[in-house]
Amino acid sequence: MRRFITSLPGKVIGQVVIAALVLPSVTLALFTRASAQIATLPSWAVTEFVNKKSSGTTYGVVAAKALASELAKTGHVDVVPDDTMSGAIGRLAISSPPDGLVNLLRLGQEVGATSVTRGEIVDYRVQAAGGGRQASVIIRVVIYDVASGLPVNGAALRGVSSVRSGTVSDETLVGDAFTQACSSAVKEIESHRLPVGTVLNTQENKALINKGSRSGFVSGQEVIILRNHEQVATGHVTEVEPDSSYIVGNNVVRGIQPGDRVRVVFKVADIDVDPSGGPHVRPVKNTSFPSGLLSLGLVIGLVAALVGGGNGGSAGTVQDVTASPFIYLNNAPAIQINWSNTAFAGGTYQKAAYQIWRSDVLTNPVGVSLGNVTDFVDPVGSGTLAGGLTYSSFPLQTVGNNTVCTYNSSGNASNAAAIPSITPGTSYYYQVEEVFDLLAIDLPNGGTSVTAGSTSGGTGSTSTGTTSTGSTSTGSTGGGTGGLTGSTGGGTGSTGGGTGSTGTTSTGSTSTGSTGTTSGSTSGNLCYFLSARVTAIGQATAINRPVLNQPSEGTTVQANAATQFSVNSVVGSQPFEAQYVLEFSSTPNFAAGTFFRMPGFYSYDTGTNLSAAQSTVNPASYFPNATPTTNLYWRFGARNAADVPGPSPDALTKERFIFSTPRLFHVPASSPPPPKKVGTHRHVGTGKGG
Repeated sequence: MRRFITSLPGKVIGQVVIAALVLPSVTLALFTRASAQIATLPSWAVTEFVNKKSSGTTYGVVAAKALASELAKTGHVDVVPDDTMSGAIGRLAISSPPDGLVNLLRLGQEVGATSVTRGEIVDYRVQAAGGGRQASVIIRVVIYDVASGLPVNGAALRGVSSVRSGTVSDETLVGDAFTQACSSAVKEIESHRLPVGTVLNTQENKALINKGSRSGFVSGQEVIILRNHEQVATGHVTEVEPDSSYIVGNNVVRGIQPGDRVRVVFKVADIDVDPSGGPHVRPVKNTSFPSGLLSLGLVIGLVAALVGGGNGGSAGTVQDVTASPFIYLNNAPAIQINWSNTAFAGGTYQKAAYQIWRSDVLTNPVGVSLGNVTDFVDPVGSGTLAGGLTYSSFPLQTVGNNTVCTYNSSGNASNAAAIPSITPGTSYYYQVEEVFDLLAIDLPNGGTSVTAGSTSGGTGSTSTGTTSTGSTSTGSTGGGTGGLTGSTGGGTGSTGGGTGSTGTTSTGSTSTGSTGTTSGSTSGNLCYFLSARVTAIGQATAINRPVLNQPSEGTTVQANAATQFSVNSVVGSQPFEAQYVLEFSSTPNFAAGTFFRMPGFYSYDTGTNLSAAQSTVNPASYFPNATPTTNLYWRFGARNAADVPGPSPDALTKERFIFSTPRLFHVPASSPPPPKKVGTHRHVGTGKGG
C-alpha cells in the first residue's frame, strides 16, 4: 500500500479523491454567495408620470427617467430597465402611463418587481427670476407594493431649477426642475424606507417580529404581511420594544406564520395648488419622527393597567401635541410646544413633570416643565438650555415583566450636557412624555420592589464583660440597610461576660451584617414612570420677524399710481418654501374688521425686496375716506409653508403668520369739489340783503 501511495498512479488517485471531497463545499459556498448577491436588492419598476396639467407633452417621460436615475444612485434598489418596461407594456396592451391601479400592478407583476411607482406632475411653470428665468414643478410619487396593492412609501414636494439666461428653452428649465425635484423625492423616500421585519412566532391573531423602535417601527403603524410575493394579511404594530414588536392582524386571508415578511404602509402627503400664489405642498399630518430620527424616539412602554382609580396611566397620557413658531422676548424667534392630557394621565399630585424631546438632540430632553404646566418655550439663544438640565433617565417600565418601581424618589435624575439652541430657518419635530409617580402599594404586585439590595452590612462590634460584677454586655447591632429597599443587614453580637462568681472575662463574639434582600417592601415609597412619547402633529420652523423693505416709513402713497410693497426674505442658509401675505389696516394693531389681506405668494428666494404682482397695489381703493393726515399701516406676514399647524395665532386676527412690525403710510385726500358758480353766490348775497 505504501509503495502504491508513493507511486505516480497512487498520487493521481489521491489528488482526485481530495478534489472530489472538497469540491461540494466549494460549490456550495460559491452558490450561496452568488444567490445572496442576486437576492440582495428589491426590484422597483418606474412608470411614466401622469401629467395632470398638460397630457400632450413629454414631461411625464422626462420625470420618470429622472426618478429612475436618482433611485439607481442609492444602490438600495434594482430599477427595471426601460426596454423591459416597454416590452411588458406592449405584451399587456396597456397605455403608458398605466391607466388605473389594476394596470399599474399588472405591469409590476409582469416585470417581476416587488414595488412599482406612480408619479404625478401636478404643476409646472417658467417665470422670471433674478435677471433670468427659472422653472418650478410640483410632483407626487407613490410607491405601491405589488403583492398587496397598498402604498408603502412616497413623497410630495416642489422642485426648482437654477436661474438661467433668457435664451434657455422652457423644456431645459423644466427638465432641470424635475431632476431637482426627483433628487429631493428620493431622499425623502429613503428617509421613510423602513427595513422589512420577519415574523418570529405567532399566537392566535398576534405575531412577534424581529424589528422594533430602533428600526423605526412605531405603535399604530399599518403593515402588510407577505409570504413569498403574496399578501397573506394586513395589520398594525403594537407593543413596541427596541428590537422587537408585536403585530395584530386586521384582515387575515391565509393566516400568519413564522418566516412571513412584514412591511410598513406609508401615507404620502397631499398636493394643493394655490392659483393666486403658485403651487405648494400641503403635507399630511405626521404622527411620528421621520425614520432617520426614529432611533432617538424610542417609544417607551408604560404601565398599562393600574389600581387606584385615576392614579395611573396608559400608553397615551399625552395628546394634541403641537409645535408653533412665534416671536419671543427681545424679538427672538422661538417655538412653543403645547399639549393636553388624556383621561389616563395621572391626577394633579401624580404628574411629576413633562419632558420635551427635540429631533436634533439624541441623548436627553431639551426641556422639563412642571407637572401642572402643559406648554414649553424653546427659544433661539442659550437661555436655560446651556446645560445643568435635570431630567429623569428611567429604563423601560412594563407591568408584564414585573419591572416596576425600578427607581424611587432617589437615584433617578441625570444632568444633561449643554443643549444646542434651535436655529432660525431649520425645521424640527418635538415629542412630549409625562413623568408621573405612584405609591408602590398601588402597583399590581402589591408594592414589592425588584431592586437588588447592596451588600453593605458591616461587622458587629464587640464588648468585654467585667470581672468585678460579673455583668454581661451585648454586642451592638452590625450592618446598615442594604440597597434602596433591602432588609436590615447585620446581626447582633453575642452576649459577652460570664458569671460574677467566677470573675472570668469573656469577649463578645462578632457577627457580619447580612446582604440586603431583593424583595423588601416599598409600600410607602413613590415610584416614578415615563409615559410613551407623543410626537407633535407636524414640523415647526422658527423664523426671524420679517423686515419691510419699501415704501419707507411715512410715505404718501399716490391715489393715481400703484405702489410696490416689498419685504426682505425670511429664508436663510437652509432653503424652504416661505409663504408671504401683505395686509393693510387703519389701526396699528390690525384689529379685526380694520384690515385688508392681499393674495399671498410663495418663494424659496433669499435676499431683499421680495414681492409679487399682487403686492403692487393702490391702497387708496381700500381707504377711500382717508385724508392726508390719516395714519394707515401695512405689514407682511411669513411662515414655512410646510409647517403644521404653523405659527402661533395672531392675538387679534388669529392668523398663523409671523408678522413684521407695522409701517406707517398716508393716502392723499380725494380731489376737492369744483367751486360754486358766481351767479349762485350773487343770488345768495341778494337774498340776504333783501
